[in-house]
Amino acid sequence: MRSPLVYLTVTKLKNQLIGVVKSPAKLMYGVFLVAIFALSAFSGNSMEVEELRNPQELTAILTIFYTFMFLMVFSTGSASNTPMFTLSDVTLLFPAPLSSNKILSYGLARQLGLSLVLGFFILFQYSWMNSLYGVTYGGLVLIIVGYALCLFFAQLAAMAVYTRTSGRENAGKAIRYCVVGVVALYVAWAAFSCREDLALLANGGSYQPLVASGSAFLSTLPGILFPVSGWSAGLVSGISAGNWGMVGLFAALLLALFGVLLGLILTCKNNYYEDVLQTAETAQSAITAQKEGQLNEAVPKNVRVGKSGLGKGWGASAIYYKHRVENRRSGVFLFSNMSLLFLVIILAFAFFMREEGLVPVFAFATYMQLFSVALGRFNRELMKPYIYLIPEPPLKKLLYAIKESILTDALEAVILFAAAGLILGASPVDAVFCILARITFALLFTAGNVLVERVFGMVSSKALIFLFYFLVLLLMAVPGIVLATVLAMTLPVFSTAAALAGMSLVNVAISVLVLWLCRNLLQYAELNNK
Repeated sequence: MRSPLVYLTVTKLKNQLIGVVKSPAKLMYGVFLVAIFALSAFSGNSMEVEELRNPQELTAILTIFYTFMFLMVFSTGSASNTPMFTLSDVTLLFPAPLSSNKILSYGLARQLGLSLVLGFFILFQYSWMNSLYGVTYGGLVLIIVGYALCLFFAQLAAMAVYTRTSGRENAGKAIRYCVVGVVALYVAWAAFSCREDLALLANGGSYQPLVASGSAFLSTLPGILFPVSGWSAGLVSGISAGNWGMVGLFAALLLALFGVLLGLILTCKNNYYEDVLQTAETAQSAITAQKEGQLNEAVPKNVRVGKSGLGKGWGASAIYYKHRVENRRSGVFLFSNMSLLFLVIILAFAFFMREEGLVPVFAFATYMQLFSVALGRFNRELMKPYIYLIPEPPLKKLLYAIKESILTDALEAVILFAAAGLILGASPVDAVFCILARITFALLFTAGNVLVERVFGMVSSKALIFLFYFLVLLLMAVPGIVLATVLAMTLPVFSTAAALAGMSLVNVAISVLVLWLCRNLLQYAELNNK
C-alpha cells in the first residue's frame, strides 16, 4: 500500500502541473522564463575569453553568498514564522493517525523542495559564470543544490533553536549572539590570514594579491570549514573538481549536522502543532490576498517604534513622511534588509569582477535594482484606501507616493558607486555618471511600475502582471540603451561618461512623459484591482 505522505506529495505535484497547463498566464510566464534562460545560456556560450579565472574565486564567491543567505534565513526563520506546512497539510495530516515525527519529516522534505525552487534565479547567472569560470550546465545545477542545502539547513537550524528555546527569550538571544560571535571570529581569522595583502592594499598596492589570498582562504582548508555555507561550497567545488576526498569530508559533516539538528527537534518535548497552525493560517491569508489581487506587507514581530507621529506633512505630503517613518522602523539606516543584501552582493560582484571595468558592475546593479523597485512601498500603498481619499490632485499624490523611494534609491546609488568606484579604481567622473544613471533608472523603473498599474491594474493574474512589468521596462529602457551604444562608439575617449549621460537624459525624458500620461492613476480606486 502506498504511503499516505507519498500519495499526498504526488497528488499535489500532479495538480500543480495541471494548473500550469490549464492557465494561459502561467504558460506565458513559463515560456518567458525559459526564453530568458535560453538567451542567457546562448550568450554565455558565445562569449570567449583568453583565459579562465582561478576556480578558487568561484568557490570563494559561493562561500560568501551561501553564508549571507544562511545567516539571513536563520536570523528570520523559526517554527513560528516559517511556512513548513500549508493549511491543507494541517487539515489532512494532523488529524490522521500518523506520528508527529513522520509529519515533521514530510514538512522537512517539502522545505527542501521549496529551497530548490528558490534557487531558480541562479539559472540566469549562467552567462558570466560560464564565460569567466567555465561553469557547465551540470556545474550550475550543483550550485543550485548547494544553495538549496544552505536554505534547508538554515530553516532546520532555526526550527531546532525555536523548539529548544520556546518560551525562553533569553536563551534564544544567547544563541543568536553566539552565532554573531562565531561570524565575527571567522571574519577576524580571514583578515589575519590576509594581513600582509591587506597592509599592501592600504599602502596603495594592487588588489590582486588580496583577491588571491582571500580566495585561497575561503576555498581551501581550514577556511572553508565554516558551518553549512563553507561545507556546501566545498561540496560543490569538490564534485566539480573530482576531489572525492573533499566531497566525502563535507558530505559527512552535513549528514552529521542533519542528524544533530533532527535529533534536537525530535527529542524535544515542546509540541510544534500550535505554532504550525498559526503559521499555516497566516500563510493561507497571504495566498488568499494574492488571489484577490492584494499584496500584504510582512510586519516584523518586534517593531522599533521610537519617536511616534509623522512630525511633518499635510495632505499629500503626509504619504512621504509616513514612508520615512516606516523605513526608520523596519530597516537599518533608512535601508531595508533587502537593499542591504543587494548592496553587499553588488559590491562583492564588483570586487571579484574589477578587471572587467565599471560597465558590467553597473549592468548587474541595474538588474538587481529592477527587483528592489518592484518590491518598493508604492505597490503596497495602492492597496490602502487612504491614498485615494486624500482631497488632493492625483498627480500630487502620485509624486509624493514615489518621492521616498526615489530619494532612498539616490542615497543608495551614492553609497554603492562611491564604494564600487574605489574597488574598481574608476575615475571620479565615471563614478558620478554611474550614480546619475542609476538614479534615472530608479525613476524609469518607478514610472514603469506606475504605467503597469495604470494600464493593467484590472488584471488579477499576478503572473501576467509580472510579465507585463518586464516587457514594459524593456521597451522603456531600449531607447536609452541604443543612444548609449551610439555615443560610446562615436566618442571613444569619453565612452563610459558619454554613454551614461545620454542614457540618463533619455531615461528622465521617458519617465517624466509616462508619469504625466498616468497622472490620474490615483483619481479613482476602480482603476486598480486592489
